[in-house]
Amino acid sequence: MNSNARSTFFMVSLFLFILLGSITAEAGSGDECLIAVVEDISPSSVGINKEFTVGISLENCGTQIPENITFEIISIPPDIMVTESLVAHFPRFVYSNSERQLRYHMRTTPDAKPGPHIIKMKLTYGNKDVTRTAYYEVEVIVIGEHAEPRISSVRTNPEYIYEGDTVDLNLGIENFGKGIAKSLAVDLGYDFQGIKNSTIGTLSSNGSQTALFKFKANRSGTFEIPVIINYEDDYGIHKDEYNIKLTILDKKGSLNLASVKVDPVLPRKGDTVELTMRVENSGERTINSIRVYADHPFKGLKESFIGTLDTNEDGPAVITFVADRAGEYQIPVTITYIDDFGEEQIETKVNLIVMKKDSGVGTALLILIILVIIGGLIYYNYRTIKLKDAVIKQLMEGGDNSADNKNK
Repeated sequence: MNSNARSTFFMVSLFLFILLGSITAEAGSGDECLIAVVEDISPSSVGINKEFTVGISLENCGTQIPENITFEIISIPPDIMVTESLVAHFPRFVYSNSERQLRYHMRTTPDAKPGPHIIKMKLTYGNKDVTRTAYYEVEVIVIGEHAEPRISSVRTNPEYIYEGDTVDLNLGIENFGKGIAKSLAVDLGYDFQGIKNSTIGTLSSNGSQTALFKFKANRSGTFEIPVIINYEDDYGIHKDEYNIKLTILDKKGSLNLASVKVDPVLPRKGDTVELTMRVENSGERTINSIRVYADHPFKGLKESFIGTLDTNEDGPAVITFVADRAGEYQIPVTITYIDDFGEEQIETKVNLIVMKKDSGVGTALLILIILVIIGGLIYYNYRTIKLKDAVIKQLMEGGDNSADNKNK
C-alpha cells in the first residue's frame, strides 16, 4: 500500500470512527452529547515489533456538561500490546466546551501479521438517571517486508562429476528481499542416494548462506534437479521451487589389476606360494580404504590391505598360502573400497597352476643313469690307457729283439 493510499484509508477510517460515535451518543439527548475523535495514529503505518501511539480526544458536542465519563479499550488484537491502563475515568468536564486528550502507547509484537488490526473502544457517560454508551473502532495498519531467498550459486566437488563419484553439492542462497527469511530450509528432489535436506535458519536482507548436500552419482546423464526453498517472512509461510542442472559423465577408469606375480613361478604341491597383485588407480580421483580378497582354496592368508591410492598410483596386495593340492585354479579376486555411502566392489579373477609333487623315483633314476654314464666313461678311459700302455710296451719289446739279431 503506497503513502497516498494509506492517507486516504486513514481519513476514511477516521470519518467512520467519528460518525459511528456521534450517531450512537447523540441518540440519547440533544442537550447532553459527548464524542470521541481519533486525533492521530503515529506513525500512520506501523512496522512489526515497532512502537506507535494512538491519540483520542473526548469532545463535548452538547450544551450540558457531561458527567461520570468512562473511556475504555474493550478489545485488543493479539498482535498489539498497550502499555497504559485500558480504562480512563473522569467525574465531569469543567466547562461545556471542555475537551480531554488521551494518548495510548502501543507496540506490535515480533510475530505480528501484516494487515489491518481493529482496536475496539467504549465511551460511557451520563448522570444517575440516564447513562449513554457509544462504541468505536480504530484500525491500525501493520506493514511488513517480503523476503526473497533465491539460488545465487551452484558448486560441486569434484567440478567434473563421473559416474561413481561421491559429490559435495553447495548451493549459495541469497535473500534478495527486504524482509527477514525465517525457518529457511532447502530440499533437493533428486533420486540419488545421499543428503537431500539442508537447514539454514534465519537469513537477513541481502544476506547469504550455503546449503550443503552430498550424494552418490550412481548413473551418468544430464539431470534437472528440483530445488525447494521453504521459508517464512512477515506475510506468512512460503514455498518456492527452482531447478538446477547437473551433468554426470560416464565412468572413467577406477581400480584394476596392473600385474600378477606368483613365487615360485611354477609352484608344486606343498610349496609356500606368494601371490602378489599390483592394484592400479587409473581413474581421476583418489580412492581410499582399498583391500583385496583372494578366495583361494588353500590354507593361508586371503586378504591384503592397500589403503589409499592417488591417481595413476599402484600398490601391492600380497597373499601367502600353502598349495596343498595340485591342479589348475581360477581364483576369484574382489577389490573393495569404502566411500561416504558404503562399500563398493570390483571383481576379477586370477589363474594359478599347481604342479604335482615330485615322488623322487625319477630323480634317483636320473642320478643312476648319470652315474652309469660317468662310470662308463671312467671305464672307457681306463681301458684306453691300458691299451696304449700295451702297444707302447709291445713296440719297445719289438725294437729290442731286432737289435739282438743284428749282433749275432
